Amino acid sequence: MRLFLAKEDRMKRWGTTVGRAVVVMALWSSAGAIPAYAEEKAVPKGEDAWVELELRGWAPSLRGTVQSSATNMIGTNLSLGDTLGVDTSRQFVWPKATLHFAKNHRIWASYLDMQYSGDKTITQQIVFGGNTFNVADSVHSELGFREIAGGYQYDWLKFSKFASNLNLQVHYLDINAKLRSNVVGTISESIKAPIPTIGGGVQVWPVDWLKLHGDFNVFKLGVAGFKGEMIDSQAALTVSPWEWLGASVGYRYYRIIARDTQSDDRADWLQHGPYVSVMVRF
Repeated sequence: MRLFLAKEDRMKRWGTTVGRAVVVMALWSSAGAIPAYAEEKAVPKGEDAWVELELRGWAPSLRGTVQSSATNMIGTNLSLGDTLGVDTSRQFVWPKATLHFAKNHRIWASYLDMQYSGDKTITQQIVFGGNTFNVADSVHSELGFREIAGGYQYDWLKFSKFASNLNLQVHYLDINAKLRSNVVGTISESIKAPIPTIGGGVQVWPVDWLKLHGDFNVFKLGVAGFKGEMIDSQAALTVSPWEWLGASVGYRYYRIIARDTQSDDRADWLQHGPYVSVMVRF
């Protein structure tokens, strides 16, 4: 339980810091302190749009573990699939909006709501949040994972066939885990925290209607009593038959690791899988 309480305070402080960094970087680069290399005149299809609205369908596999302790009761390291019987293969809708507000500058926002559940008669005694579930108990599990993400992208190098960008992002996470049995009742643990990431990406246009692109963003924190890490990486192929319309196929790798080094409470969340999307531009 210490993990869920302590991590939220630390992440809020980091969220404030990265928010300031986004503003400073945007002002600094727009003023010319970060020079972008000269662009060639030809522009690939869709790159001149001011607004892009994208709707994605993501089908990730999930592998995760969670451990939550209480005073004098060490929690069990629970596998979501194996121990709790959570269905780890589901599909989700993932909308995203991008604003190209100035030359070489973009901001974007996305929302992802993932709900998992499962039922299982457990085959081992487990401890979660200071409560004990015994062998042969029928346990219903629910896991809600909501992510509101936003970011700033600066194209520091851009030509007609190739571009490279720098990214600053904030992922606001709202995570809730519940275990319920007729004997113990409902036990719930939750966390709400912003997680900042920094990274970069590249885009390649073999022809003006076809784009290959990918990015890698990471966060890592190690302070007294807590260690955390986040990786969010994507690669995709986008076809734009017209300036105002495009479609993509891609793959996302998404992982969060958090550990309270004093209680040894931890959470490990790994998702990866393909997605498809359609986008309209204005």
